[in-house]
Parts: sequence; structure tokens; C-alpha cells
Amino acid sequence: MVDAQKYNFTQERSDYLTPPEILEEIFQELNLLGIYTGEKFDCDVCCTQTNIPAHHHFIDGKQDGLNESWYGLNYCNPPYKTCDKWVKKAFQEFQNGKSSVLLIPARTETKYWQENILDCGYATKPNIHVRFLRKGYSFINPEDNSRMGVFKNALAIVIFDASKTKERAVV
Repeated sequence: MVDAQKYNFTQERSDYLTPPEILEEIFQELNLLGIYTGEKFDCDVCCTQTNIPAHHHFIDGKQDGLNESWYGLNYCNPPYKTCDKWVKKAFQEFQNGKSSVLLIPARTETKYWQENILDCGYATKPNIHVRFLRKGYSFINPEDNSRMGVFKNALAIVIFDASKTKERAVV
């Protein structure tokens, strides 16, 4: 029997913080792919506070990551209800030589997955990487840093790696 408390994640807000264990997996993935060996992004393009190690943060209400130019290596854990806009923006920035790491729901049937990740050569191009994560991560409440209920859907780390097409800008 499934513990009801274990799966109590609700989308009461759109600014849940990335759990440190996912961030650890992201940096391991970047290192394994030979994309980046540091422990800091150039910019967190979609945040409400500075919980991601980055040189710059586009904080909601102060800077709009959908309208700003991004940096060399970006991190994006977008509100999942507007995920399509963020994936499209990351792909546009990728075409302009910017690398991005996105933590998004693994909704491969959606138009934004099909047009910006899968149909763009994920299976054939070495510069688009997808790593599917298991279900069951708990995001963090930004108000008190407590763990939220388990997010029941599968997640994916999507990396648009522009480092192989252009030199990554050093910040």
C-alpha cells in the first residue's frame, strides 16, 4: 500500500526549489559529458531566490529570464505550467551559442518536447542530452526550506550543449 503522505505534492505555487540531490546529479552529468567541471552556473535564469550556485540570478519580479539574454551556461527549473515558453527560450539561446540545463517534467508527448528537444536531433546530435530521472523527488518550499510532498511525475534533465559549437563565454 502506498503511503498517502508520501505523495502529497500539490502545485500551490510555482517557485519550489530544486532539491540538492538533483543539483548534484546535474553537475555529475555535466562532468561526465565533459561540458563543465565547475560547481557554479553562469546564471539561474528563472528563480525567486538564490538557492542555485550561479554567478547571476534572474529573480522573478526583477528580471524576466524569458526576455533577457542568457549567459554561457544557464540553469532553468521553470514553473511547470509555463514550461513550454522556457524550453523554447532555452533552445533559442542554444542556437545563439548559449548552453542550458533544464529540469523539466518528462512530457515527451507535448509540442514543446517534440519541436525543441526530440525533433531537433536528440537522438542524432551530440549536443542535446536528455537524462530521465526516476519518480519521487521532493522539491523544497522556498518559505521555510522544508521538503514538499513527493512529485509523482517523471522528470528529465535536458542539456542544450553549445560548448561543442562555440566557445562558452567565461563570466
